[in-house]
Amino acid sequence: MPDISCHLMRHFIIIISTFLPTLSFGQVQNIIGTYSSIIPKVEVKFNSDSTFEYTTNEQHPTFYRWEPFSEKGHWTVSGDTIILNPQLSKRLFVESDFKEGEVKGDTMILLTVHHIKRCFDINGNIINADTVQIDRLDYCFNELKKKKLTRVTPRPTVKCAFAGYIPKEIITTNHTISIQRPTENIKSIFIGCYELQGMKEFIINDPNSNRFTFNVYSNYYQDGQIRQMKFLIKNQKVLYTRQKGNGDFEKDNFWFDTGFKLKKGKGGS
Repeated sequence: MPDISCHLMRHFIIIISTFLPTLSFGQVQNIIGTYSSIIPKVEVKFNSDSTFEYTTNEQHPTFYRWEPFSEKGHWTVSGDTIILNPQLSKRLFVESDFKEGEVKGDTMILLTVHHIKRCFDINGNIINADTVQIDRLDYCFNELKKKKLTRVTPRPTVKCAFAGYIPKEIITTNHTISIQRPTENIKSIFIGCYELQGMKEFIINDPNSNRFTFNVYSNYYQDGQIRQMKFLIKNQKVLYTRQKGNGDFEKDNFWFDTGFKLKKGKGGS
């Protein structure tokens, strides 16, 4: 006597395998069109040939700054997620290094900071490097407390309701600043800036060091800056765009609603 459960399961598998491609095709068809956000102004067009066009004159997709950007590539759908340029391996967009040294007899500390934009070819070789001004950098020694921070900036920070705590500032366009040595031994320095995308602690190996150089690198790649970027499909008209470190996406909230999602234009299919 044949096993009825196995027979039913076989038919169930056949039905599911027939139905899934239809779902996938329908989902892809619903995605085709142009999506955009207002603040920041971003536009992504999904074409029927599985290519995309990403354009913005404001927020760069891989750096914490406003910088015009446009790129074309390929897109695919996996479940409820759109993946841009899934064929490109992930790369580091931000890197940094820190060097220390000593000039004997000098009681002052010199801190030199550089923002270096590097362009890599498809083989991973640096083909161009340009050193520019860090827009705004905060630092402090030994322990991270906001009242111990000093800000180095080419222009004063504008005070407003959204500015948060503004530390004492050194207004300069120079890459090197002179600092009075703290009374306690220097064990580490905390440095933070938009180019670094956060605050980072660097250990001081020699307490007598008085020459510090901090470099932060923004990496650009010839074969594509958008690499395995993911969007979450909310529905046919809305995509969530900001993925957190744990893989979840930022959803609707009162303050940052437009910055977290793209909406399909009225002319979209």
